[in-house]
Amino acid sequence: MPSQPDVFRQRWRNRPSHAMISVHRGLWGPAPENSLAAIDAARTYDIIEIDTQIAGDGVPVVIHDPDLVRTTGNPMRVVQTDHSDLISQPLRAGSGGPEAPVTDQRIPLLEQGLSAAGPKAYFDIDVKHPGEVDAIAKFLHDKNLQSHGSLKIDTASKPDIDKLLSLQDNYDVMVMAKVVLPDAGLDHIRDLTNAGVAAAELWFDDLEQLGAACQIAGTDMAISTYTLDPVHCCGLSDALALTDPDRVWGQLLASGVTIIMTDQAAELDRYMASRL
Repeated sequence: MPSQPDVFRQRWRNRPSHAMISVHRGLWGPAPENSLAAIDAARTYDIIEIDTQIAGDGVPVVIHDPDLVRTTGNPMRVVQTDHSDLISQPLRAGSGGPEAPVTDQRIPLLEQGLSAAGPKAYFDIDVKHPGEVDAIAKFLHDKNLQSHGSLKIDTASKPDIDKLLSLQDNYDVMVMAKVVLPDAGLDHIRDLTNAGVAAAELWFDDLEQLGAACQIAGTDMAISTYTLDPVHCCGLSDALALTDPDRVWGQLLASGVTIIMTDQAAELDRYMASRL
């Protein structure tokens, strides 16, 4: 039976477009971010990125912030609250905030979220607290959900790569490396590729160095980055992409990036289709 990294690598290599689209926190707006509605709406895209944390009673839930102020208006903190109380909270529309209307959506359990887009959906599971990665990997394994997506951990050295490979071996779950490229350097990209890591998410501050990383990774390791307005690299944001997609998404594709995380999935999809 192929390993989860091999399954992902086959999916990635068979992508029908220039790059795989990773939908950030589901397809939200007006659906609340990280909600079952947003996850379901993202089912036609390549990857659905969601956030997870472990509630006070040990059950993983899907939410980004450490508290519920922005998403529900409630100040309760995730790590201090039982999951039953968390999932009873109605989510505010879109990215939340005091002006956003309350919806009929609730905070999902991680297990619910991974089932919300159907059996073919693939998830980028962003564990918000690094100390919870092992527990989430074990949860996925114990629930037989390890084929539903990948986890991410920060890497900058060979011991970090060993940790990544250990998670994969122990729980049969794919782990994506998160890399701050200016700090880790191209040798780290080479080490990841040689170790058989299937994907790496890069923060970069130089397009030439990004292109060199993509060349090193070749067809063995997917290179992912993001154009999100809250966090992006070299000014290459979703907002800019809406007016000048060649300058943002075009430059990333020319550099060799093969996964792009965005809050503007439909626009990125149309842009890549126009280049085929």
